[in-house]
Amino acid sequence: MLQKTVEKILESHNFAWSEWHGCFDIAARRKEMLLLKVLDNVDSFQEQQALNLSTLSGSLDAFASVIGTHTRYEELNDNVIYERFSVPAFTPETLDSILSSETPFLYRARGGMFSDVDPKALHKAREKAGLSQSQLAGAVGVSKKNIYEHERMQKKARSEVVERIEKELGAQITLPFVPASLKSETTVKSEDAFEISVAKELRRIGFEAGFVRQSPFNIIAKEKFLIISEAGSDVRKLRKKLPHLAEFSEVSRKPTLVITEKELDADLPVVERRHLKEMSAKELRKIARK
Repeated sequence: MLQKTVEKILESHNFAWSEWHGCFDIAARRKEMLLLKVLDNVDSFQEQQALNLSTLSGSLDAFASVIGTHTRYEELNDNVIYERFSVPAFTPETLDSILSSETPFLYRARGGMFSDVDPKALHKAREKAGLSQSQLAGAVGVSKKNIYEHERMQKKARSEVVERIEKELGAQITLPFVPASLKSETTVKSEDAFEISVAKELRRIGFEAGFVRQSPFNIIAKEKFLIISEAGSDVRKLRKKLPHLAEFSEVSRKPTLVITEKELDADLPVVERRHLKEMSAKELRKIARK
């Protein structure tokens, strides 16, 4: 099973993880945090999943990606970074490479394969070879402007062009893939009256509160630090989510809160909605830290 393969890779790199089947399937942490959606066919990754995953990634400063083996039309190649709705997608073997070393990777995009060019490495290698920008451009079949731009800023170039440059200069000029958090420009909305009222109270006492779906929790509240919250009026649904929320809280190391309509006995900190009106941000932080 693909997910077990991914978990073995994480274990080999000393990650702790928890499982959840929603916009991500695995939340993992070593020093950095990963949110991984595991799908054999990466084309089955949906836009709404990408929106929620990007929202979580940006809020938690976590690297989000889709791990799979093929699309509808082709097998995924190892050490190639694909993309689905702006979320990186690649094979389990590529994940292992990313976690193991600073190996340069190819990027699959419209028009073919691309590599990330290191401006400093290109400039240094060209000068060491004793070539002007015009001479290098002529030797590899691109314009002087192309070489000039690549020496001024980090840009991607067609992999075949990069190969010709590296062959001409006898040096590697590509950058390794650096996992980074995502940030969605589109916010997740809620039509649930209870969630909306809870978010309103959180904002009133000084938190920036946003919604997320397909996750063990449904509200992310940020002030000086971040609180992840499951806010719900349905006790039965809450009880089913609580073990997953507790596991996620342990892996993410983020203060966690459960906000309910009625009293609820749980291992996680619980606050009834009616008490939010009487609380300050400081008091809420103190409860969430328990």
